[in-house]
Amino acid sequence: MTRGALLVAHLVPVCLFLVSMALARGQEAGSRPSLDGLQLWLDAADAKTIAADGNGIVMKWLDKSGQDHHAVRGSDKSRAKRVEDAMNGKPVIRFGGSEHFRVPAIRDAKGPVTVFVVSQRSADQASDKKWQRLVSAWDGQSPADNKSPSFCFTVSDGKENGGGGAYKAAVHDRAYTDVKIGTVAIAGSAKSGGQLFRGDIAEVLVYDRGFVSEDAIQLVLGYLSKKWGARVARVDEGWTRTGVLGDTPKAVADTFPLSDQANKGGWTKYEPVSDEFEGTTLDETKWWPKHMRWKGRHPAFFWTENVAVSDGKLHLMMRKQEAPEMPKGYHTYTSACVHSKTDVTFGYFEIKAKPMKSAGSSSFWFAGRNDEWRTEIDVFEIGGAAPGFERKYNMNLHVFYCPAEKRHWSRGGKWIAPWHLADDYHVYGLEWDEKEVKYYVDGVVVRRVENTHWHQPLYMIFDSETMPNWFGMPKDEDLPSTYSVEYVRSWKKEQK
Repeated sequence: MTRGALLVAHLVPVCLFLVSMALARGQEAGSRPSLDGLQLWLDAADAKTIAADGNGIVMKWLDKSGQDHHAVRGSDKSRAKRVEDAMNGKPVIRFGGSEHFRVPAIRDAKGPVTVFVVSQRSADQASDKKWQRLVSAWDGQSPADNKSPSFCFTVSDGKENGGGGAYKAAVHDRAYTDVKIGTVAIAGSAKSGGQLFRGDIAEVLVYDRGFVSEDAIQLVLGYLSKKWGARVARVDEGWTRTGVLGDTPKAVADTFPLSDQANKGGWTKYEPVSDEFEGTTLDETKWWPKHMRWKGRHPAFFWTENVAVSDGKLHLMMRKQEAPEMPKGYHTYTSACVHSKTDVTFGYFEIKAKPMKSAGSSSFWFAGRNDEWRTEIDVFEIGGAAPGFERKYNMNLHVFYCPAEKRHWSRGGKWIAPWHLADDYHVYGLEWDEKEVKYYVDGVVVRRVENTHWHQPLYMIFDSETMPNWFGMPKDEDLPSTYSVEYVRSWKKEQK
């Protein structure tokens, strides 16, 4: 190959990467949110959507989603007004605690819902009234709007949830599962017309779907935060590394974690979820070759024949094929999952792995549930050849429900690697204790988050999924593709 051809060959991937990054930046700085599944979009900045009478009282707030789910004032007493220059130079709808808007029922079937609201409350608007609603949906039968399948959206004023204290402009988001989108109220209860909000609402987005990825959620949060100059009022996102890893530790022995070769942490090997994969079959005393509760993310079906052990490695494959036992809703693709038979609480967990080079995901995660709680720790979810995701190391923590709250929320982050993650094997680790969750790549911390909720026993899981709404569908020419794990090693603290 000539030098010119070599130069072109090297420049093409670079150019493609720069184009994808430019597109991503354009999306992040977009002038509108994702329209996929958007059922209600109320925007106080758009004067054309506000219908007011001669006194400036808002009679109707028009929906911009294209679904014609317009909001009308809830009663003759409603005197909400559009106030200019109220939130960082932009207008808001101001509620005085005696008005709300109503929207006819949107969806009778149960399913996921994601809601984003931009709001604020000044000191002059503060009160001692509790449980003020920003958004509420009532199915017509639930005893209250906070009883499933209805839902209500309240926010903390810094002291208590639903409190009436002052707070600065903020973007709040909530995700709900298995709820209906019955009659919707803005700034009040859809059932009673009470629990009225006192403050300013700038924008409301209601989606009839969940968001698979943290990236997708952050795009919407970023759009709203930039537009309104509002902080993102999520649970603390923790710290995530930016830039290269720097000096990485050298592996001296495999008896301790790569990041702690001197064993200053006092680690002892935990064999129930450790495996060198040296045989020719999966160790059935430790693992199931499938997920114990789930058959995969549509359309790909977890098929046991896509799990193999050979050459000292565990292999999980994704193929374009049909499987004889595919349940309804699964088609075209098969993927793989390996699920531990033992659950675990706290420890250090390390794998050496090479993600698959397709848009099929390569994931390492922990999950568990009972009647009171359901939580999840995603060590990584990688789209090895998904355009724009080749270098993104995606990490997340989920709470689906717990005794204190029944809503789904997550605390995620991503580290941008200086290499394509599917090009080679790297060592990935998770250190999980009562106080903190830390993520490692090649023995270097890339993220740390306070452990506020993840104190339950969880199962270890490796899998590959189709993620059409996040990574996109894999290309035919990239299949079959394989996610390989050279080892998984687990440790727990020495008992003192």
